[in-house]
Formats: sequence, C-alpha cells, structure tokens
Amino acid sequence: MSDKKTDSRWRFRPEEEKHDIYSLHRQALREPPEPQEGLEPPPWWLWVISVLLIFWAGFYLGRYGGVFGPYVHVLEEGRRTERETALVPKEPETTVSGAEVYARVCAACHQPNGQGVPGVFPPLAGSEWVLKDPETPILIVLHGLQGPIEVKGTVYNNVMPEWGSKLSNEEIAAVLTYVRNSWGNQTAEITPDMVEKVRKETQERKTHWTQEELLKLKK
Repeated sequence: MSDKKTDSRWRFRPEEEKHDIYSLHRQALREPPEPQEGLEPPPWWLWVISVLLIFWAGFYLGRYGGVFGPYVHVLEEGRRTERETALVPKEPETTVSGAEVYARVCAACHQPNGQGVPGVFPPLAGSEWVLKDPETPILIVLHGLQGPIEVKGTVYNNVMPEWGSKLSNEEIAAVLTYVRNSWGNQTAEITPDMVEKVRKETQERKTHWTQEELLKLKK
C-alpha cells in the first residue's frame, strides 16, 4: 500500500485547497437582491396626496352632502320650487296717480289750482258737488253732466263729457280722491270698489246727468 503523502488522489483533493469563506460571503452580500415585482414600497409623496384627498373628500361630503334620509329630497324640492318661483318675472305693481290723471283729463277746464274758469267751468275747490258724498262725483265722472248747475252760489251752464268709457275704476278713484283732498278740500277716500259698484248700478245709462236728476237721487 502506498503512502498517503505520496498518493496523487490525496494530493489533489479539494478539501486541501485553501479558501477564505468569509470573503466569499462578503462578496455575496455586496450583490443587490433580486427585485420582486409588486412588493416595491410606494413613494412618500403618494402617501401625502392620498391622505390629503381623504381629508378633502370628508370635508366635501360633510359640507355639501346634506344628511342621509328620504326627507332631504323633500327639502331640496322645496328649495328648487322657491328658486324657480323667484326666477318667474313678476308683473310690476302699478299705482295710479290721481294728480297725473287730473293733469291729463281735468286741468284744462277746472285749472291746475282747482278754481275753474269764472262763468264757464265751475271750481272744484270747496265744491259741494265734490265734497258732500262720494257717489255724486262718481256719477258725474262716469256719465258726464250737462245743463245749468249751481256751484258755490254761481250758476254754470256747460257740458262735461263722460269719462266712464275712457278711465278705469282705479283711475276714477284716484283722481276723485285727489280732488277731494286738494286745494283745501279734505274728505274720505274713494276706492275702485266704490266706483265699480256705481258703474254696475248705472251701466244702462247712455246720457249725461242733470242737476235735477242728481238732486232727486239724494232725496
């Protein structure tokens, strides 16, 4: 049997080769690990954006989401109806000016100061036909007046045209109220309803009033 020290099989055994195992491990540790798809951590800025979006969504729902319940739709329907109603244009409220009607219709004869024209057109300031009762001036304006009439002790003989077909109840009420409370006159207001009542009661009349007829109506 040959000696081990001279045997070539033992002379070249790998176990007898000298290797630094720690050096081999250090080299292995220096190599980066193999990347694994799907396990990469998200960047920090993505976390910040996500948190901000969550806070914003919570604020938005709290501010504009209302409350959860069926009556929310009822309330919203009511608000929508109010908004739609507000958008519908309203007809302008018109207030008839008695002074404007007087200037347009009456002032040419009875004068802007209500004193009339001596011997031609009777005055309205202090006139008993204007102040005594509300029905008489309404009758005169609606159907007109003709023939002699005594006003404040003076007789006037002329014709006043009818204005019932040209003026509305509101205009007649406004102008008579203006006359009955101007130039020292002071008495009760005449309303459109009062004019309408007299208009209906005398709708069949087609001629002017006379002083005699008006006096008979008051007996």
